[in-house]
Amino acid sequence: MRKFWQGLSLAVLGVLISAHSALAQVFPVDTASTTTISNVKADIVAWGVVFIGVALTIYAYKRVKSLVH
Repeated sequence: MRKFWQGLSLAVLGVLISAHSALAQVFPVDTASTTTISNVKADIVAWGVVFIGVALTIYAYKRVKSLVH
């Protein structure tokens, strides 16, 4: 289980590093507008939910696979 989380954290780190330039376009920040800041917060929460969902899906797949075999 611990090895799984280590691998997952490395995978997420790799994705974030490789997508650095893309994230700059996904989260445009304009300090003069509070609406933009709210949108950025909402985007960060949405991406967090996606990453958690992917992690849980991978975990569930491996868990079910191990139970079947």
